Amino acid sequence: MGDYERDPEDVDWDDPDACPFCGASLRDGGAGFIEHVEENPACRRRFEEWRENVAGDVGPEWLG
Repeated sequence: MGDYERDPEDVDWDDPDACPFCGASLRDGGAGFIEHVEENPACRRRFEEWRENVAGDVGPEWLG
């Protein structure tokens, strides 16, 4: 599967205690996710790809 531990299409957004991209346990779904992404290049790359893909779907009035 290359750099990814999961199929790139297999993303689990339902568990805030796990990275949606690789399934690794997180200390929490906020800061813990950001720390995980900063420490894991494959997850960081997938997160950046995800953000680019949804950027056009979210209107400029959304600040979150």
